[in-house]
Amino acid sequence: MSPSLSRRQVLAGVGAASTAAIAGPASSATARATSTQEASSTEDVESLVDDLVETSLEAHDVPGATVAVVVDGDIALTKGYGVTDRDADTAVDAEQTLFRAGSVSKAVLWTAIMQRVTSGDINPNAPVSTYLDDIQLSTPYDEPITMAHLATHRAGFEASNRGLWIRDPTNLRPLSTHLKTAQPACVRPPGEVGSYSNYGAALAGGVLASVTNTTFTEAIDSQLLTPAGMSSSSFEQPLPDSLASRHATGYPPGDVFADGEFPYVGLRPAGSMSTTAADMARFMQIHLNDGVVDGERVLASETVDSLHEQWATHHDQLPGMAFGLLEKYHGDVRTLWHNGSTIAFHSDLLLVPERGLGLFVSYNGSGGAAARSDVTAGFLDALLPDPETRSLTPDGRPTKADALEGTYRSLRTSKTGHDRLTTTLQARTISVSIDDDGALVTESGGRTNRWVETAPLVFEHVSEQRTLAFGESDDGIEHLFVGSNPATAYGRIGVQDKLTTHMAATAASVLVLLSGVVGWPILAAIRRFRGSGNGSVLGRLRQWRTHPALASRIAVGGAVGALFGYLVLAVGHFVSQPFSVLSTPPLTFRVLFALPIVAVIGTAAAGLLNATAWRTRGLSVGRIHETAVVLSLGVLCAVLEYWNLMTPP
Repeated sequence: MSPSLSRRQVLAGVGAASTAAIAGPASSATARATSTQEASSTEDVESLVDDLVETSLEAHDVPGATVAVVVDGDIALTKGYGVTDRDADTAVDAEQTLFRAGSVSKAVLWTAIMQRVTSGDINPNAPVSTYLDDIQLSTPYDEPITMAHLATHRAGFEASNRGLWIRDPTNLRPLSTHLKTAQPACVRPPGEVGSYSNYGAALAGGVLASVTNTTFTEAIDSQLLTPAGMSSSSFEQPLPDSLASRHATGYPPGDVFADGEFPYVGLRPAGSMSTTAADMARFMQIHLNDGVVDGERVLASETVDSLHEQWATHHDQLPGMAFGLLEKYHGDVRTLWHNGSTIAFHSDLLLVPERGLGLFVSYNGSGGAAARSDVTAGFLDALLPDPETRSLTPDGRPTKADALEGTYRSLRTSKTGHDRLTTTLQARTISVSIDDDGALVTESGGRTNRWVETAPLVFEHVSEQRTLAFGESDDGIEHLFVGSNPATAYGRIGVQDKLTTHMAATAASVLVLLSGVVGWPILAAIRRFRGSGNGSVLGRLRQWRTHPALASRIAVGGAVGALFGYLVLAVGHFVSQPFSVLSTPPLTFRVLFALPIVAVIGTAAAGLLNATAWRTRGLSVGRIHETAVVLSLGVLCAVLEYWNLMTPP
């Protein structure tokens, strides 16, 4: 998004105010001039935000938004845009209207955790299991999971939807219960590489509750929200009536969540907070004003410094992770950020510590994800210096060029859960190749980018200030690290892991199966019509030893019927109850897995009968076809097993 001239004028106003502030004490005349400059910059900030947000609401068809801006550590703007509810046509009030913050909740969580770290109650490098009496972490690795691993998304957990979205309030359990029942598998050694984890954040919330000997919501309220004056913010579910009545209506695709109702989050610390722009302005002040809000110290300076320092990075030439916040550079200016999405709400939190600059924006509609990106990009373009332009050209082929080529997928996927397919479909995939001129070419989401190697296994974009790097192990090039996503690495995938491979195998199997399931009855009907049938099917089945081919066909038909019945019913469950199926699978969904078990039994029986037919009847075209059908059924079962869809969750 290119800033307009009016936005560029903002940079001059804010820059003047910042320069005056850095210069130190001034005379009364200078102070008046500075005051005028600050007033002008505040007006310009509001004009900038008005332009960005109003344009985004219209462009992405979102009902409303709420915004807070902090400049030089002071609140420059809190403002609502659009409506909280389309039917009531009630305007958004930045002081009163609550929005669901999604994963921006994590920024609040980690701030509270760091308070306990600096006070000595939590050792960030100690095993978190030492703080959890009733939760046993299952990991096959010798390295223990620490709070530092959780804060930087390097605990090694697979991605999982278990315990995340809960539509039925009767399924909402205490946090400790969800931490036990929704624990994902640990699939990588802790500390090795990042993979964004909601469960990891929730586990940290469990530690906070444990060390304070209270519930998580009580701990976060008493430790941070109340001292910071964030009286309209809460992690409680359901919300207290006084807050629920002020909550914006959420508009996801095809649904509406009004009067403070929304799918609950079982893993509360990961994303259950509802808040106002005014409260988030105070939260940003904590980070940008050395822990002080309204003249009252909420955080120690040491706590703020520790929150903002880099705790981990995939490569020393890439942005990394602060304590729960993600690094990103706009030119040479370091920013810290976290966004968040729920079913209906989309939020963004941006901090620029060295400039005392902060932005919070939240939307109450499905188009909010794109809208928030437009606003944040426009805000940064206007208020920070432009990144330097450049034009890089390759100087020969990169180091280990042939080993770099391949396909890399985000590690934020499930490996053992029944949501392996859905998480894989959502995971970004990047294809890497080497051009004839030596440039590294990446393709993802229909976009192609070119990169030039500037250090071994480190690449800079040919024209933009973006960096990526590769990670190497004893087995060769294993990971791709993208600077724009310091929380999650990408892992190399083989042919057997590609979606195209599974799609091709599934399509071929279905076609061969249909040739048998549909073709065999048609062929039998034609033979009976011509009078060439050899007795009734039932009579021949009673003598299956002498008619194994027919018995095999019947077994195939039963297995196919069970398998396709299961798929139709499972998809129906998912379409009607997507959140329940992924997060807290209902009994009716789990019962369906009896059908694929029947299909496996039928497939095994068909295989044995087919082998008997080969032994007793010998080679024929029909026998080859029957074998191909049985094998296709086995392939289809294997594909479903790969995606963990053959046994109940």
